[in-house]
Amino acid sequence: MTKFVIGIGSQRAGSTLLYTILDQCSSIYMNPIKELHYFDTLFGVRHPNVLQRFSANQLNKDIEHIVKAKDLSFINRRFKNALRTNFLLSTKKVQAISYIDLYRPCVHSNKLLGEVTPEYMILPPNGIQDMAETLGEDTRIILIARNPAKRFISAFKLLKHGNSNMSDKVFEEELLNILQNPGHEVWLQVQDSFNDYETAFNHYQKEFKHVLMLSYDELFGAPEATAAILSVFLELEISLPKYKKVIETKVNMIEETTEVSEETYALLQERYAASQAYLDKIFGKDVCRA
Repeated sequence: MTKFVIGIGSQRAGSTLLYTILDQCSSIYMNPIKELHYFDTLFGVRHPNVLQRFSANQLNKDIEHIVKAKDLSFINRRFKNALRTNFLLSTKKVQAISYIDLYRPCVHSNKLLGEVTPEYMILPPNGIQDMAETLGEDTRIILIARNPAKRFISAFKLLKHGNSNMSDKVFEEELLNILQNPGHEVWLQVQDSFNDYETAFNHYQKEFKHVLMLSYDELFGAPEATAAILSVFLELEISLPKYKKVIETKVNMIEETTEVSEETYALLQERYAASQAYLDKIFGKDVCRA
């Protein structure tokens, strides 16, 4: 019987690293499309057009790769899976797609299938219930938690990534503008949801038997302990040597050099005091500070 391992977030909290660890250090078959955005699109967290455009762009790149290649030996089952997944997501509504089809032709040869989509963290309760009905309540769910103030800064940095010439001063001014002025409520509400670890964890625990919350700090900084935790939770071996090799270079990390003033940071700490208190309770006050 096929089982699933799903990373549900949080955004800017190491989800790409989690994907890479599961993909390279375990026997889980991770979908070559890291974020499938199936359930979040199905339940209105993400607009269908966003997924269709992204998948169409990826499909075009795959086709261009094939057309220009002199040697087609790279077209293995995994490549076919990526090609088929992007084709389905770019040409059909998610309501017309069976989730398991996004893993073909690699379903029967793999007992464990997985993906990591941060937006699954903020699914509505009925979306989480539907996920459990689709994947089975025995699915392993992994949530990564990060210091909420610093996660917010990292998310805003991602939002402004296209402006590489932005100074720290301008960055902070625009961040304060987001926090203090009306007109940005939707983006702020999304970020608040990505920092609401307690709600997400409780909602998923209601529908799934196995839900694990890891800390961003320990994912990067404590490979021995984290590999052991994952091995027990997933009931399979996580290769520690491969794990250590993966974290030698931080995966998909936008340069985290932008600093904000103590005053601005204090505003974020105040906004997310309840979330930080919850993480302190779960992990201890020395964790989730990075």
